[in-house]
Amino acid sequence: MKALSPHLSGINGRGKQGSVIVLVLVFVILLTFIVVAFLEEATSKIKYFGLFHNRDDLRVDAYSAMEITLATINQYREIEGALWGPEQGWNQPLVDFGFNPIHANHVRVSFEDESAKLSINTLGYDTLLQLFTLLGFDLPESQSLADGLLDWIDEDDLRRLNGFDGDDYKDMDPPYRPSNSPITSWDEFRLIKPFNTLFFDEQGRPNNQWRQFREAVSLYHTGQPNINQAPPLVLLLLQEQGAIDLRAFESYRSGIDGILGTEDDRLIRPGSDGNFLRETTGVSMEVQLLRVKVEAIRGDARFELEAMVTWSGSNAAASRTSSPTADGRTRAPANANPTSASDQRTRATGSARTSPSVVANLGYPFRFVRITENRRF
Repeated sequence: MKALSPHLSGINGRGKQGSVIVLVLVFVILLTFIVVAFLEEATSKIKYFGLFHNRDDLRVDAYSAMEITLATINQYREIEGALWGPEQGWNQPLVDFGFNPIHANHVRVSFEDESAKLSINTLGYDTLLQLFTLLGFDLPESQSLADGLLDWIDEDDLRRLNGFDGDDYKDMDPPYRPSNSPITSWDEFRLIKPFNTLFFDEQGRPNNQWRQFREAVSLYHTGQPNINQAPPLVLLLLQEQGAIDLRAFESYRSGIDGILGTEDDRLIRPGSDGNFLRETTGVSMEVQLLRVKVEAIRGDARFELEAMVTWSGSNAAASRTSSPTADGRTRAPANANPTSASDQRTRATGSARTSPSVVANLGYPFRFVRITENRRF
């Protein structure tokens, strides 16, 4: 064979060098992609763990804000004797107190009067029928919803005229049984017929009627609704039942400027001069069950604390260890336990132990019904 010419040999050498360079560039690009992917994953993990670390710090601010908020609200209750709504003056407790969070950039508090809603577990058939009609359902649908709900919570498995019970749920796929007890979770409504079809679409997404229904009813409150904070649907129902004159009520509540949500709004209190209450047996004017939500925020990190608080059944009186008499002296309360001779001897000997009877007499002005952290509904 003839040897390659110097010209062809040079071209061949340069081609090999070019192939090596291309191969090196491919490896560099691949390595770049690997490094970038690793950095993105590492950044995400650092951010993820950072958020949870910040949440632990934000929890401190959230609980501090909750304590300040409840202490402020209780001050208003002690001074005025009752709570009617945030317009009473406790709508911005952290601002009034001058609260400065240690870790969070921002802490905000919001309120929802749970006692302004209807007690879903105690409503009768006629009231349920009116409620579903106001939501826009026709009469057969409203009758089916009312009977279906009552069948779900009553103690027997007997089917009402337009309801669903017992064997109706056994025929479902998969089969299940009604609770035959008060509803304790909003998820139960996805099982109750015909709520599962009239309030949710085929993908299980709630419709606008469901949102109005959930704003108007409560799973926890069992008394009459507080008309000071009642949602629109509840007020419409009260007017339908003849309890209030809605136009006169809204005129009184909106104050002189006639606009709700401004500083001159009025609260309905005992003895209010507005001629809007036709009956007082079906309504309340006080906050009995309050939902307090605290949000502590720092960058992308967020901690949410929610508490449901009631003043019913609290032991506030027990903390009052003395009360003034007519001559200015103090006296022990009627329920105070006298110090026994053994307690006196224990104290005289310098013992650090305190009698359990003293601790048991500790009072607390409110009671927590429910506390949740970072709950997603």
